[in-house]
Amino acid sequence: MARLVAWLSLFLLVACSSAASRIASPDATELERDLLGGTPDARLVLRLDKAAQDPVYGGPPTGYDRREPADPELEAFVAGVTGIEVWFVADDQKADSSSALFVIRGRPNFGYLQKHEKARALFARETERLPTGVRVYDFSEGGTHVAFFILPSGSWVIATGRIVGRVRYHFFSHGDDPPPVRYEPDALLAMWVGPGVMRLADLAKQGGGFEGLSLAIRSSARGDMEASATFVDDKHANEAQAAIAAALAELPKAQKALADECPAWQSVRFELRRDGRTLTGRVSNLPPLVRAYRSGACRRRPGVRG
Repeated sequence: MARLVAWLSLFLLVACSSAASRIASPDATELERDLLGGTPDARLVLRLDKAAQDPVYGGPPTGYDRREPADPELEAFVAGVTGIEVWFVADDQKADSSSALFVIRGRPNFGYLQKHEKARALFARETERLPTGVRVYDFSEGGTHVAFFILPSGSWVIATGRIVGRVRYHFFSHGDDPPPVRYEPDALLAMWVGPGVMRLADLAKQGGGFEGLSLAIRSSARGDMEASATFVDDKHANEAQAAIAAALAELPKAQKALADECPAWQSVRFELRRDGRTLTGRVSNLPPLVRAYRSGACRRRPGVRG
């Protein structure tokens, strides 16, 4: 039963629902086109500041003790981060020629990195300081291109692949943080993965038959999660739909067993819909369940880490 619930939870996580038979790529912003040289093949946004301020999901749990000792220095490092955004461009469908861009917003503690010997050696001396005040650490070697940028605000930008030169050129005349991503504005965590990455990872030939995926975990004001998967053909979509339908048929029994331990499970709702080759699952009314576990009104089973 636990495996069933875990599987359902994984699949029925978050996304944007697609009205077409393919998961549509989010529109690229002018800045993304400037830095990436085109539309990204994958995008992820994690809004830590929004999560921390959420009345249900934010703040430390109150109902149980932390299971592992805290690392104060690591916590201070994480506390300075307000958000993380990642873009990926699958160049030529080869992993070693692809590009990635990471934006770590806020003021992450640079000193934490320098506590580690290998990192201290890497960051011993900045490669250059641009006229905008952006500090550059270029770790490119041979055919591998990697550069680390520290902006005047304290935010970090990491670029890999062919876009390193484009990113350096941008920050040569712009020292401000890139504008926040507007993708899924209500989401604490959102992700979109397009066909370029699916082909790159060869997932379409490894049983799943995925063409694209999307994910979004929204704030407690919305209280839901959605996940969508588009398959390469109807055969794979039919197989996935049949497997999920069989699991959903057992869901009421599993949910009742969980509700016997924590009544808040009764409020959770599961939905599944299909549009062409796209399956979209949604889990809604989550805040009562999250609140019950975070307050200690419901307890996690012994041996379950979290």
